[in-house]
Amino acid sequence: MAAEVNGQGPTLEVGAVRALFEIRRGGPGYVYDVTPDGQRFLVNSAVEQKESAPITLVINWTADLKN
Repeated sequence: MAAEVNGQGPTLEVGAVRALFEIRRGGPGYVYDVTPDGQRFLVNSAVEQKESAPITLVINWTADLKN
């Protein structure tokens, strides 16, 4: 969330609040962090894939080394 803040004068004035971006929480803890300079947010988010790539499992591969 973000809001404009005016600290001039004796009181603190806070303007309208708006969302910066939408995050879907997936578990405990924080899913985001802010860069040290405060200019960027790093967000850990899941990427939806339609189909996963095949996996090749090679067993007993040491036997092939002897040939």
